[in-house]
This record gives sequence, C-alpha cells and structure tokens, in this order.
Amino acid sequence: MGAGISKRGKEPLKNWKIQAVMIGIFLVISGIAIFFWMSPGRKASKISRFQKQADRAISSGHFLDAEISLRKALDIDPENPELWLALGAVLERQGVLDQAKLAYQAAAKANTSSEPGFKAGMVSLKLNEPEDAERFFLENSQNWPEHTPTLYQLGAIMAKKGKYQEAIKYFEKITTVDPKEAEAFNNLGFCYYSQDQLEKARDMFKKALEINPGLDSAKRSLQTVEADLSGKPQDGATAKTCKECNK
Repeated sequence: MGAGISKRGKEPLKNWKIQAVMIGIFLVISGIAIFFWMSPGRKASKISRFQKQADRAISSGHFLDAEISLRKALDIDPENPELWLALGAVLERQGVLDQAKLAYQAAAKANTSSEPGFKAGMVSLKLNEPEDAERFFLENSQNWPEHTPTLYQLGAIMAKKGKYQEAIKYFEKITTVDPKEAEAFNNLGFCYYSQDQLEKARDMFKKALEINPGLDSAKRSLQTVEADLSGKPQDGATAKTCKECNK
C-alpha cells in the first residue's frame, strides 16, 4: 500500500519535468527563429527587396506604391538616411512637400551627404518658407562648406535681402572652390554693381566672360557697366539680376 502511494506521487513531478523541458525547447527554437528573422543579413535582404520594389514603382511612375515600399523598409531600419532621402524624393514628386521636407530632414541628421540638407532647403523655398530655407542652407554649408549649390542659394538669399556684402562672401567662396565657375563671377558683378562699385563689377563681368564667352547675361551687364563708367548710361539698361543664383 505504501509503495502505491509513492508511485502516484512521482507522476506529477515527472509531468512537470517534461513540461519544463518542452517549454525550454520552445523558447530555444523561438529565440533561434527571432534571431534569424532579425539578423543583419535578413534585415538587409528585406530592405533590399523593398528598395527594388520602390525602384520599379518609380520607373513606372507609381509613386504612391514606391512610398509604401520605402515606408516598409523604414519600419525595419528607421535610421537609414538613404531610405529617408529616397522617400523625400518620392513625396516631392507627389507634391506632398511638407512630408518631403520632413523626410529630407531625417536624412540630413546622419550627415553622410550634402544632398538631403540642400533638398530640404529647396523644398522650403517651394513652400514659400524662406526662413526655413535659409536655416537649412546655413546648416548644410556648415557641414559641407564646399557644396557650391548651397553657396549659390545663400548668395541669392542675401542678395535678395540687399545684404550684398554677405552675398559676396558666398560667391567668392564658390570661386575659391571652383575658379572656373563663370556664374559666380557673374553674380559677384551684380552684387558690386548694386553697391555702385562699378570698376569691380566690370572686372567680375569680364572674368565671367573670359571663362564663358557665350554668357549673354554677363555681356549685357558688362555693356551697361561700361556705359555707366563712360557717363553714357544706356536707356532702360541695368546690370543683370541674380537669376543664376538658383543653381
């Protein structure tokens, strides 16, 4: 009788051990599955698949589908600047400029390229938000001091504000980065002309034409400046405006 009681007492202990082993096996298998699913290689493969889907959608002009694919990729890697940059471009193509600006901002945080900060500034201009645009361009210039499109935009903004000395600094920086940049000398001529520094303006327009003899705006501006210097201004003639700042 005592032996029978002992046997029954061991059965629950045995079942508990079996259950514990089964739970352990389940946890190990789950851990392996999760590790495999979230492994860097697996994540990269999924992101690549979504990127290819987005590329195909863009090629077909299906920008909403491209947006969906890129957002799925960002769910996997929310800090990926290339994905944010691509998403910004897709949103911009759709005309969703507010969201495009936010996407470019997210891409710019990584500071791996001058492109997203510049694009954020350009979208701000499209949104008629000049203060935001100036802020983005200034930040981009600090991080990428030789990015000439950003320097052009800053020069244009300063010239439009009538801050010609500041504009001159940006255009001079461009000529330092690229001495063959005719438009930078052209815009310097405009800034000097606006400050009544006619000799300097003439020299800048001449320099622009040395680099690019076919630059019509510089030709017209040079004629105007030389006429002013000779005391015979042309009727209705003014030096070029800063049109080419939008580079």
